[in-house]
Amino acid sequence: MTASPPPQEDHSADHTRREGLLALRNGAKLAASMILTWGVALIVTFKLPKYLGPERFGHYRFGDQFAMSLAVFLSLGVDTYISREIAVRPKHASEFFGGVLVTRAIVILPLIVVAFLFLDGEVHERRLAAALFGVAYLFTALNQTFQQTLQAASKVDGLAVANVVAKVLWGGGTFAAVTMQAPFWMLPLPMIVGEGLKAAFLYIATKDAVDLELRIDVEQTKKVLKIAFPFYIANVAVSLGSSIDVVVLGKIVSKTSEEVGWYGSARQIAQLSALLSPIMSGVLIPMMSRARARNEDDFYRILRRGFEAVIVISLPLTLLLALGAEYWIHITIKDRFLPAADSLRWLAPTFVFAYANVLLWLALMILDRSWTITIVSIAGLLLLPVLIIIAVPLFAPLGPGGAGMGVAIALSTRELIIVLVFLAFLRDKALDRRGALSTMKSLAICAIVAVADHYLTKLTIPPLRLAADAALYGMLAIALRVIAPSDIKAVLKMVKDRKKAAAS
Repeated sequence: MTASPPPQEDHSADHTRREGLLALRNGAKLAASMILTWGVALIVTFKLPKYLGPERFGHYRFGDQFAMSLAVFLSLGVDTYISREIAVRPKHASEFFGGVLVTRAIVILPLIVVAFLFLDGEVHERRLAAALFGVAYLFTALNQTFQQTLQAASKVDGLAVANVVAKVLWGGGTFAAVTMQAPFWMLPLPMIVGEGLKAAFLYIATKDAVDLELRIDVEQTKKVLKIAFPFYIANVAVSLGSSIDVVVLGKIVSKTSEEVGWYGSARQIAQLSALLSPIMSGVLIPMMSRARARNEDDFYRILRRGFEAVIVISLPLTLLLALGAEYWIHITIKDRFLPAADSLRWLAPTFVFAYANVLLWLALMILDRSWTITIVSIAGLLLLPVLIIIAVPLFAPLGPGGAGMGVAIALSTRELIIVLVFLAFLRDKALDRRGALSTMKSLAICAIVAVADHYLTKLTIPPLRLAADAALYGMLAIALRVIAPSDIKAVLKMVKDRKKAAAS
């Protein structure tokens, strides 16, 4: 009698489980470093506005965002290329890394010329801040490349340490400068020192992680830059779209206006919500890339559940940020910046839209839809100034902070449009019936909590009111099964079994 063959083992579920555990571990490491750096970032976010005041803080933010806008042209698109390719062939980095550094050095010269022409005639403090932040962002661009390489290779221990050290140097140096009432030009120096030392540390970590060799291979560099070019255009469009709002507002209003300072402070508070974006890109890109290479169904399953999780998690945080806008400003940067409350309230939805856009952007990238990303991103970049130019004159007459509120409305509108366009391309591959139902339930809960908050406003103090809002949201989310206990148990079981999976 012939023995029947053993049943074929289904490796797909096992692979998915291992990928989930790896992503969970790396995400936890990066999240821990991010949480530690949040405290440092809060120093800069809250201490600087109080020290400088609305007008000088407006000059500081203008210079910062202007330098950041120019620095995006140094990316060359290779960071996105690295995230996708180094995850599956780590040693490939040595074939193009040196050539990319040389290309970036060539790109710097025209950027300096553009900066000189654009800032001619500007307020001295704006020009000074732009020049100093420009040096800092040179290091930041280099660090981003090191970071993406380490994340793609799933070697994030050194990166987590570097993030903490750099932020401590930046925040600690800024705190010391403010405490000693240092002159304006000293305020960007801690960032330069922190990012410079981080670059040296990450170079050593990257060299060990992927056996990096700095050699110039012209043909390989040209090949990589050609493949990365659509990513480059998309990255420039996306990054400019997240930084030019302050620059455009600074050009529209008077050079000495406090509007830039009010809006800039609200924008800086709102940007704290984006600190977890590196975790999304660093963890999900390698995980989704390997899932697609193994089984496309696994890839789309991760995408759908990831999109649902982004909406479910970010909506309540967005709601609390909007409902407590005046309170958050009062306890952080004090009442001189209360005109920024309306801007913060309208910037809150970008918390949801930005994370959704990051996830959908990554999915299209892994699906080799780079030109789709590029076209949508360019359209979004061109749309933002148009929306700002329309909105600012409409809302500026409302009083102090009105111009900033107009910019915030324009930014949120642009982000929503991009989400809808990305979903139109991916359709049910990104948002299935379960995800759509969770989104509608979450929005309904937001509406109920907002109505309840309206009646609580005059009855209780802000901390108690916001705590009641959070409790009500949580109870409704559990009652309507937006938060599923089974999903929480699955994640906890994954954490519990991580050692067993690692051994297998």
